[in-house]
Amino acid sequence: MQIFIDTEFTALAREASLISFGAVSEDGREFYCEVTPVVAEECSGFVREIVLPLLEGGAAACPRRRFAERLAAWLGQFEDPVLLSDSDWDIYVVRHAVSGERSRLPGRLALPGPAGPLEVMLLMLAPLAPAAMAIFEREITQHFARDNRQHHALVDAKALREGLLAIVSTPETG
Repeated sequence: MQIFIDTEFTALAREASLISFGAVSEDGREFYCEVTPVVAEECSGFVREIVLPLLEGGAAACPRRRFAERLAAWLGQFEDPVLLSDSDWDIYVVRHAVSGERSRLPGRLALPGPAGPLEVMLLMLAPLAPAAMAIFEREITQHFARDNRQHHALVDAKALREGLLAIVSTPETG
């Protein structure tokens, strides 16, 4: 099952830490988690101004040490989950949050699950051909016209899903 992901994190820096994680499966099932605590002083100006005000708190909040378990519990409902991202920064902060590894390399990722490790694939999308990119950009523009919370991890994951599914469903590009 393809699962489209997006993250928000403290800064575009080696020390980047995950702030929030959004995921939506091909069939529309959703997961959203905000990793706590968030230390505003560790965040870039952009993140403090744009990302932090979008955080929801409440049920979305999850202690940093529990993030991998919570994600594994959600992913456990899928057969062969493949996490798809449009940014190597997403891969970087997810790997770091789950395993402590600081790497932008796609590949296998082991999550601690209640019945033992859950192994998933973590992949980055290949560049799109011009015709596909035009469809993708049209779809995400329409998505953000309906929900203007760009840089909210779940909203962005939904936009990624809509854009890519539109490409696949278009005869000349899919």
